[in-house]
Amino acid sequence: MRAAWFALTSVIAVAGCAHTPSASNAWTTGPTFAPMAAATATGAFAATLDGSTTKAAPYTIRVHITKGGKILPHTHPDPRVITVVDGNLCYGFGEAFDPEACTMYPEGSYFLVPGNVPHYGYGKEDAVYQESGVGPSAFVLVPTK
Repeated sequence: MRAAWFALTSVIAVAGCAHTPSASNAWTTGPTFAPMAAATATGAFAATLDGSTTKAAPYTIRVHITKGGKILPHTHPDPRVITVVDGNLCYGFGEAFDPEACTMYPEGSYFLVPGNVPHYGYGKEDAVYQESGVGPSAFVLVPTK
């Protein structure tokens, strides 16, 4: 497990990538981004940079959330390291989506999202961040109450 975490933290610095949405910086040029599922998010796009969330190995994905975008409360079975690579990321914890309760993480910051802990994202502005973990993983939407 220690080797897996070393590999996971080593993957955080990855070269440029790209996508079609409106962002026009080096962090969004390279791999092809796809919209996140409409049932789970609006205004959010993701690209796999390395590995696969379906395999028992390290992976890294890059997410671009646009201004006004929402990623609804959800969990993952594995812990993930989040690294903000562009902009300021509004990220919250809890089962209810609350854009006023999220924390702003500035470019260059990173934090851990423990496995099975509900969390969400909001685009107070455009932001690009990376998530690294060790699979297999899943996106489990928190039921609305």
